[in-house]
Amino acid sequence: MRAFDVSRIRGASQPDHCNLRLNDMDVLKKTIMGGNQREILCLALVTLESWSLSAASICRVLRLTTSELEDVMHQSSDIEGLYRLTAKQVERSRLVLELCIVINATFENPRNRNKFVNWPNPIFGGRTPLDILENDDLVALRLAVHQLGSQSRWPW
Repeated sequence: MRAFDVSRIRGASQPDHCNLRLNDMDVLKKTIMGGNQREILCLALVTLESWSLSAASICRVLRLTTSELEDVMHQSSDIEGLYRLTAKQVERSRLVLELCIVINATFENPRNRNKFVNWPNPIFGGRTPLDILENDDLVALRLAVHQLGSQSRWPW
Protein backbone atom coordinates (compact mmCIF):
# COMPACT_ATOMS: atom_id res chain seq x y z
CA MET A 1 0.00 0.00 0.00
CA ARG A 2 1.21 3.50 -0.79
CA ALA A 3 1.33 6.47 1.53
CA PHE A 4 -1.80 8.61 1.36
CA ASP A 5 -1.99 12.16 0.03
CA VAL A 6 -1.86 14.55 2.99
CA SER A 7 -2.84 17.44 0.75
CA ARG A 8 -6.40 16.04 0.95
CA ILE A 9 -6.66 16.89 4.65
CA ARG A 10 -8.76 20.01 5.05
CA GLY A 11 -9.60 22.17 8.02
CA ALA A 12 -9.35 25.58 9.59
CA SER A 13 -5.92 24.81 11.02
CA GLN A 14 -4.45 23.52 7.76
CA PRO A 15 -2.30 26.56 6.92
CA ASP A 16 -0.61 26.55 10.33
CA HIS A 17 -0.41 22.86 11.05
CA CYS A 18 -0.62 20.77 7.89
CA ASN A 19 1.75 22.75 5.73
CA LEU A 20 4.54 23.27 8.23
CA ARG A 21 8.03 21.92 8.21
CA LEU A 22 8.13 19.11 10.73
CA ASN A 23 11.40 20.41 12.10
CA ASP A 24 9.59 23.42 13.59
CA MET A 25 9.91 22.34 17.22
CA ASP A 26 7.87 25.25 18.56
CA VAL A 27 4.82 24.35 16.46
CA LEU A 28 5.13 20.69 17.43
CA LYS A 29 5.41 21.52 21.15
CA LYS A 30 2.51 24.02 21.04
CA THR A 31 0.32 21.50 19.25
CA ILE A 32 1.13 18.74 21.75
CA MET A 33 0.43 21.00 24.73
CA GLY A 34 -2.53 23.05 23.56
CA GLY A 35 -3.78 21.92 20.19
CA ASN A 36 -7.34 20.81 19.61
CA GLN A 37 -8.12 17.32 18.33
CA ARG A 38 -8.10 18.44 14.69
CA GLU A 39 -4.69 20.09 14.99
CA ILE A 40 -3.14 17.17 16.86
CA LEU A 41 -4.50 14.57 14.45
CA CYS A 42 -3.64 16.64 11.38
CA LEU A 43 -0.05 17.13 12.46
CA ALA A 44 0.26 13.46 13.46
CA LEU A 45 -0.98 12.46 9.98
CA VAL A 46 1.51 14.80 8.32
CA THR A 47 4.26 13.35 10.49
CA LEU A 48 3.34 9.74 9.70
CA GLU A 49 3.07 10.54 6.00
CA SER A 50 6.52 12.17 6.09
CA TRP A 51 7.83 8.82 7.32
CA SER A 52 6.30 7.24 4.16
CA LEU A 53 3.80 5.09 6.04
CA SER A 54 0.95 3.49 4.13
CA ALA A 55 -2.66 4.29 4.97
CA ALA A 56 -2.98 0.85 6.58
CA SER A 57 0.05 1.49 8.75
CA ILE A 58 -1.24 4.94 9.76
CA CYS A 59 -4.54 3.37 10.76
CA ARG A 60 -2.72 0.84 12.95
CA VAL A 61 -0.57 3.53 14.59
CA LEU A 62 -3.48 5.85 15.40
CA ARG A 63 -6.05 3.08 15.93
CA LEU A 64 -8.30 4.49 13.21
CA THR A 65 -10.41 2.44 10.86
CA THR A 66 -9.93 2.95 7.15
CA SER A 67 -13.29 4.72 6.95
CA GLU A 68 -12.35 7.02 9.86
CA LEU A 69 -9.12 7.95 8.08
CA GLU A 70 -11.06 8.60 4.88
CA ASP A 71 -13.57 10.75 6.84
CA VAL A 72 -10.73 12.86 8.20
CA MET A 73 -9.21 13.21 4.72
CA HIS A 74 -12.53 13.91 2.99
CA GLN A 75 -12.99 17.42 1.61
CA SER A 76 -16.05 18.20 3.74
CA SER A 77 -14.87 16.46 6.91
CA ASP A 78 -15.13 18.39 10.17
CA ILE A 79 -13.23 16.33 12.72
CA GLU A 80 -14.59 18.38 15.62
CA GLY A 81 -18.22 17.85 14.62
CA LEU A 82 -18.32 14.72 12.50
CA TYR A 83 -15.96 12.42 14.32
CA ARG A 84 -14.71 12.49 17.91
CA LEU A 85 -11.35 10.98 18.59
CA THR A 86 -11.11 8.70 21.58
CA ALA A 87 -8.75 9.64 24.39
CA LYS A 88 -6.43 6.84 23.24
CA GLN A 89 -6.37 8.13 19.66
CA VAL A 90 -5.52 11.65 20.86
CA GLU A 91 -2.79 10.28 23.15
CA ARG A 92 -1.33 8.14 20.36
CA SER A 93 -1.34 11.20 18.08
CA ARG A 94 0.46 13.23 20.75
CA LEU A 95 3.04 10.48 21.19
CA VAL A 96 3.67 10.46 17.43
CA LEU A 97 4.38 14.20 17.69
CA GLU A 98 6.65 13.68 20.70
CA LEU A 99 8.52 11.00 18.77
CA CYS A 100 8.88 13.44 15.88
CA ILE A 101 10.46 15.97 18.26
CA VAL A 102 12.85 13.33 19.60
CA ILE A 103 13.82 12.28 16.09
CA ASN A 104 14.33 15.91 15.00
CA ALA A 105 16.50 16.55 18.07
CA THR A 106 18.53 13.39 17.43
CA PHE A 107 19.15 13.61 13.69
CA GLU A 108 20.28 16.62 11.70
CA ASN A 109 20.04 14.81 8.37
CA PRO A 110 16.41 14.90 7.11
CA ARG A 111 16.88 11.54 5.35
CA ASN A 112 17.77 9.88 8.64
CA ARG A 113 14.78 11.52 10.33
CA ASN A 114 12.38 9.99 7.84
CA LYS A 115 13.98 6.54 7.85
CA PHE A 116 14.51 6.17 11.61
CA VAL A 117 11.13 4.55 12.31
CA ASN A 118 12.13 1.62 10.10
CA TRP A 119 15.54 1.01 11.69
CA PRO A 120 15.86 -1.84 14.20
CA ASN A 121 16.84 -0.38 17.55
CA PRO A 122 18.75 -2.18 20.31
CA ILE A 123 16.78 -0.22 22.93
CA PHE A 124 13.70 -2.17 21.80
CA GLY A 125 15.36 -5.57 21.53
CA GLY A 126 15.98 -5.12 17.81
CA ARG A 127 12.40 -4.05 17.03
CA THR A 128 11.75 -0.96 14.95
CA PRO A 129 10.01 2.13 16.32
CA LEU A 130 7.32 1.55 13.67
CA ASP A 131 6.66 -1.94 15.03
CA ILE A 132 6.15 -0.45 18.48
CA LEU A 133 3.93 2.35 17.12
CA GLU A 134 1.74 -0.12 15.25
CA ASN A 135 1.50 -2.96 17.74
CA ASP A 136 2.08 -1.85 21.32
CA ASP A 137 -0.31 -0.33 23.83
CA LEU A 138 -0.11 3.23 25.14
CA VAL A 139 2.03 2.33 28.16
CA ALA A 140 4.69 0.64 26.00
CA LEU A 141 4.51 3.46 23.45
CA ARG A 142 5.00 6.13 26.16
CA LEU A 143 7.95 4.17 27.53
CA ALA A 144 9.52 3.84 24.06
CA VAL A 145 9.21 7.58 23.37
CA HIS A 146 10.65 8.35 26.81
CA GLN A 147 13.56 5.93 26.30
CA LEU A 148 14.43 7.49 22.96
CA GLY A 149 13.98 11.00 24.37
CA SER A 150 16.31 10.34 27.26
CA GLN A 151 19.07 9.65 24.73
CA SER A 152 18.38 12.65 22.50
CA ARG A 153 19.26 16.31 22.68
CA TRP A 154 15.64 17.21 23.48
CA PRO A 155 15.30 18.38 27.11
CA TRP A 156 12.54 16.32 28.72
